[in-house]
Amino acid sequence: MAVRRFFHLRDVVDVSVLQEIQDRFSDATGLASIIVDYQGKPVVRYSNFRPFCARVRQYPGGREGCEQSDAHAGLEAVREGQPYIYRCHMGLVDLGAPIVVNGQYLGSIMAGQVLIEEEAMAGLDRIAKPGLNIAQHPELKQLYEGIPTMPFHKVKAAAQLMYTIANYIAEKGVANIIQQQLNEQNVRLMEEIKARAELEKALKDAELKALQSQINPHFLFNTLNTISRLALLEGAPQTQEVVFALAELLRASLRKIGQVATLRDEIAYIRHYLLIQETRFRDRIQAELDIDETCLESEIPLLTLQPLVENAIVHGLEPKEEGGHLVVRVQRMGDEVCIEVADDGLGMPAEVVEEVLRLESKRSGRSHLTGLGMSNVHKRLQYHFGADYHWEVQSRLGEGTRITLFLPYRPAKVGS
Repeated sequence: MAVRRFFHLRDVVDVSVLQEIQDRFSDATGLASIIVDYQGKPVVRYSNFRPFCARVRQYPGGREGCEQSDAHAGLEAVREGQPYIYRCHMGLVDLGAPIVVNGQYLGSIMAGQVLIEEEAMAGLDRIAKPGLNIAQHPELKQLYEGIPTMPFHKVKAAAQLMYTIANYIAEKGVANIIQQQLNEQNVRLMEEIKARAELEKALKDAELKALQSQINPHFLFNTLNTISRLALLEGAPQTQEVVFALAELLRASLRKIGQVATLRDEIAYIRHYLLIQETRFRDRIQAELDIDETCLESEIPLLTLQPLVENAIVHGLEPKEEGGHLVVRVQRMGDEVCIEVADDGLGMPAEVVEEVLRLESKRSGRSHLTGLGMSNVHKRLQYHFGADYHWEVQSRLGEGTRITLFLPYRPAKVGS
């Protein structure tokens, strides 16, 4: 549910436009006028302000009385839904027309500071207690006598004109709000387009890097040496397994990097990869796969998990003299698939973890960011799943690293 935004009158109509409207209205009618906000406080400069009213506001409590009178009159105009003609706290005739935008009362056009015939005057509300006693202030009495008297029908005509102007201001305010919202939406859309373009570029860069180093030549060299040694030492079922695993890795590496696979495909690829690494390192590295079978048909970009496993071995376990333990765990959590790659290797210092989370690290030798790199894996998953994907990286120096991916469960489409 959208949160309703509170607007000030200045937010929806330019102050210079309000000033011009007010000045022209005042010149045409001969009435003093002022546009006020919902609290009765002026938004623009006064037009044709009477010297009497200006002097009253200089007395203690005078300004407050005028603003309270204007605020109360504006609310009465909103309540009645039409112009409101009344007597202010000093006995002058004023009128107010509300400015309402999207159902929100923003302020009023206030005008008047005149006198009318006694008979008509008696029928008007006096919305505030009398202010200063004019008889006790000769200066005010003299200024009061200079206030013009206007026929009541002209005051009513001015009130209707003022109401029309208030409606115009409201309509202009609505148009400005709509334009602001459209501008904000356009900015968000442009930001989304820019972000998508950056993700697409990152994906292409990741594909290029993947093609350049899908199977690390150093890894292939070590694997072939391992196979050669096994061929000399045994009669050779284990050699056959390693050769088969290598063939499957090479087969998978020839597929297009952006192609969608299933978790079943990715886990099979990891099994082949781990068989070779466990053979190479003998008892120094033990790997465990804990796989929830109900997740295996969920889709995932091809060759997403192997870089995480490779980084765990090459940078977490291999440099550790006694080796260590690696766990790949896949489990269903409601509508999500949780994939965890954890090792008890060297780990990373806190500042490197921060860099990983910000995707800023450019290290290539001592962090968990080589091969495709965690950054590229993250960006590929982000591009593929959007906001439905998120991740966590946890690591402590000397204790190990855990990388957890949270993906939406999506059964892969046939032929993806």
